[in-house]
Amino acid sequence: MSTEKLNKFLKALDAVTLDYTCGFCSELCKDPVTLSTCFHLICSEHFNNLRNCPTCNIPLAGCTTFTDDRLDACINSTKELNNIFESFRNKNVLQTTKGESSNGTSKKRAIKEKVHSIEISDKENKKTVKSNTNMTASEKSKKPQNKNDNLNSTLLSSASSRVHKGTEKRNNKGETALHVACRLGKVDTVIELLKQGANTNTKDHAGWTPLHEVVQNGRLDLVRILLQYNTLIDVPGQGNETPLHEAVRYNHAEIAEELVKNGANIKSRNSKGETPTELASEDMKRALEDAADNIIQTQGANVTIISELHAELDFEDIRVFCVSQFRTIHNKLKILSKHHSNLHIEAKLVKKVTHLIVDTEDDGICTSSLDILQGIVSGLWIISTQWITKSTETNLEPFNDYEVKGVGNSSYLGPKNSRYNKYKQLPGIFNGCHFYLHNFNTKYEISKSIVLTKAILTKLIIDAGGVVLRRVPNPELIPDAEKLVPYHAKKDGKLVNCSHYIIFKDIYEPMYNMAHFKALPIGWLIECIEKYELCEPW
Repeated sequence: MSTEKLNKFLKALDAVTLDYTCGFCSELCKDPVTLSTCFHLICSEHFNNLRNCPTCNIPLAGCTTFTDDRLDACINSTKELNNIFESFRNKNVLQTTKGESSNGTSKKRAIKEKVHSIEISDKENKKTVKSNTNMTASEKSKKPQNKNDNLNSTLLSSASSRVHKGTEKRNNKGETALHVACRLGKVDTVIELLKQGANTNTKDHAGWTPLHEVVQNGRLDLVRILLQYNTLIDVPGQGNETPLHEAVRYNHAEIAEELVKNGANIKSRNSKGETPTELASEDMKRALEDAADNIIQTQGANVTIISELHAELDFEDIRVFCVSQFRTIHNKLKILSKHHSNLHIEAKLVKKVTHLIVDTEDDGICTSSLDILQGIVSGLWIISTQWITKSTETNLEPFNDYEVKGVGNSSYLGPKNSRYNKYKQLPGIFNGCHFYLHNFNTKYEISKSIVLTKAILTKLIIDAGGVVLRRVPNPELIPDAEKLVPYHAKKDGKLVNCSHYIIFKDIYEPMYNMAHFKALPIGWLIECIEKYELCEPW
């Protein structure tokens, strides 16, 4: 191993060691526990005596701990690696101060410096937050803004969340450290986490983002801070409630105005079909309308740049399932995987697959199949086999250049539409839709590559956000819990209030054509997936 590679390895080992080091005793954790407030590790024996986290100094009032059985093995492996490579640590390789060991003083110093830097930045950030909070809308509108700079900060924030994985650790509610800090109203901690690259758009298990948290708590200052990091403003949470819905419900007028001025949609519908303006009082409604006339910035962003961001992130860990009919393609893929550590081949289309590789025509069009339909509803990259043939042992081609240009024809853009839907944190294409599959007790062949069973259809519908019913629904007796509106229905379209569907085979009975209840053929359902849009009935 060359000196340069050894140096990089030892630095990486030191970083891992620091992650597993107890902030209290500065040793590798023994019987490690994770603090629910900030997700830092400490030895379990120290917890009862702590008032603040020894790593980040966050108060631990109400904090609990949880354990992860896998940590002991990781820490023991880290300890063994440090012992093995201790003899290689010298002044030239590690550039450490004479007399310091990687397991002792240097770690204590790194932890102290980290806490000190947080304290300094917190003091500076208080001034920044105060000035930003007192800034009027007119002053903000005069402030020059570079949309590319704003977008770049979003890209960097998202990219950093992969690098700084500690910020994305979750508690048992699915909350990240940013969720917790926002819920508790800790301004300094929120700013520090954002600087570390915390993802502002992560949903917890209930569907709430950090922006939902600060809106519900009426924290205008934190709303403004999150918006500086290009937080997606219309992400629907539980019941498809956007942050603007929440601001109106809690009567936080200033927050509602701030959201609208930053591009929040006043006509977005929740799962009951209610818009923020419909929920608002007369005074609030006028305030929303006035804010809509004084928009500072919109939420529109160049989808090409967003795609390039995620392509870069997805490049770090490529999990490929290849369905090509050509053995040469599979052989070339195996060769590539041996030369690129970020490329892994999966034998089945399992959840961890990120890329589906398929045969295409010269125009980039692929033939529809069950694998492709599953790939679309899962939001995977669906890539032409040309990506394999053009890539080399020293270079993997970018994904964007080889994404399929259509499924069956160029107007069926399901793969790309599905990916962008996932990037925007929006519900699946069948969200708000309930399906009854009529007489699908035997296999049904649509084409040679699409042979459907009830089980296959059920999985496709559920993965696309829909619900499959066991009994034929009665259009006159729909349960209140099922009286929802489809999230992706076209505005003023025929399905805008249609919550229930009976799906028939090719010969079907159009016995229902109500606003909330329709009978449609299986071809319509497949077309919706291939286009990844809720198509208007024929």
